[in-house]
Amino acid sequence: MGFLSAVRDIGTLAAGTGWEAYLKFPLEESNAREPGEGNKVIRVWLVVQNPGADQLDVRGVEKMDLVDYMTGPEMKQKYLYRDPVGKNTFWGFTPLFKMGKPKKDVNARKKALVGEDGNWENNTKSIYNKLKYRLLNAYEACEVFSPGSVDRIMAFLSGHVDDLASLHQGKGSFLLVFGVAKDGLFCYPGEIPAFVKYFRRKLDEHVQRKGGQDGVETECSCCGARTGDPATVDKVFKFATFDKVNVLPGLNKQNLLKVLPVCQACLEKLTAGREIIERELTDSTTIWGINIWLVPELVGFGGDSGLLMNVIDKLNVDKKGARGMGQEGERRFFRQMAKADRGVVFHFLFWESVQAQERVHLMVEDVPPSRLAKLAEAWQKALEICNLEWEDDLDTGLKTFYAACMALSGKSNEDKNVMRDYVIKLIGRMLRGERIPAGSFKTMFVRRIPKLVFDSDSWGSVGKASKRGQLVVEFMEQINREVVQDEAELGVS
Repeated sequence: MGFLSAVRDIGTLAAGTGWEAYLKFPLEESNAREPGEGNKVIRVWLVVQNPGADQLDVRGVEKMDLVDYMTGPEMKQKYLYRDPVGKNTFWGFTPLFKMGKPKKDVNARKKALVGEDGNWENNTKSIYNKLKYRLLNAYEACEVFSPGSVDRIMAFLSGHVDDLASLHQGKGSFLLVFGVAKDGLFCYPGEIPAFVKYFRRKLDEHVQRKGGQDGVETECSCCGARTGDPATVDKVFKFATFDKVNVLPGLNKQNLLKVLPVCQACLEKLTAGREIIERELTDSTTIWGINIWLVPELVGFGGDSGLLMNVIDKLNVDKKGARGMGQEGERRFFRQMAKADRGVVFHFLFWESVQAQERVHLMVEDVPPSRLAKLAEAWQKALEICNLEWEDDLDTGLKTFYAACMALSGKSNEDKNVMRDYVIKLIGRMLRGERIPAGSFKTMFVRRIPKLVFDSDSWGSVGKASKRGQLVVEFMEQINREVVQDEAELGVS
């Protein structure tokens, strides 16, 4: 429950309440250093007769233009964005499409839009096909658009492939946003009542719906309040699902609400908390393919939101001391956590995205900053003993540990996944303050040196890998010395 409570507390920091708590930014803030390199938004200005009507009668498209992607406080509501409930859905919460990063060749960009032969209607992988059949058609089916509106939009886009391909160029990620032209200004989806109503309808149907037992009153697992409109945490975390028979509630759907039911207020806070964690407290660079959530929780401060926000702000500092909001590679999460004040603990969740599911590899709760500080000190001592010039922060230490282990794995994905799981397991033991098998790693490394020589193209790379392996062994031994010392102080045999 510590993890859920921490996520809920973070959710209280979100500006929005009610349905607004379910909003998120469609992209991370760009970390671009040069003008024009950041993320972009291609705006499609729809011409409608009455922008305030419940049903929008789209008569055509006035124009398309390109603007910078913005992440100011008001923009979250303007984008009106939330991730689709699944990858195979044929609707979205908002008329917004993620185009991704553009290809350099203009012909390649055109092919991405309309397919190899230009027949986008029959090419399910083309952007235009996805726009019509996986996004816009749902608005007409739900009577948000008047009949024929989607065809008029697609007719305009089909006649302006060159224009859209010209706009879709640069180094950042691109969004295609459908809004309404009104008095010479562009109204984003969140400024259009019909789109907001559609968003809230879909939210009610697919997220805020009850856990499956109408009229059942139960106790919220987070706040303890009695609720007659309970939900389950699978609405927030896809790794909390109830559709598999090897999960207890899966044996009998009548038992759904016996496992972590939450009230609607806590569901809002958990959803908002996840959005903040994904944007500001996620490390995806230490272990390839793995997201590490770094969730702080205050201890003994009675939910001081100002103090919690201060902790999160301090974690988002890059190696130059500036607040880093874009690329995780610029941040030094573990270094900042090791410097955190007393009165805070951290929860770590290691998970990966597998198609539409979220597979959890490890959760470690209640890690104090002092333990992270000792790990950082062990890394610095290892660098000193090995007389190597390396960055001395803990982030670099964990990335080096991962790289040294992966160098010993085979070339197949199966071998790499086994070694990756081994790394996650050992990092978990580090975070829990347990001993780690330095001797076993040393033996494995020595036995696989011939493989490193055989696979390498140069002696220089073999030497670098050997030094890295030596450094990691020393790092592990220093950690064990710290653990032994802690055990002696606590009288643990």
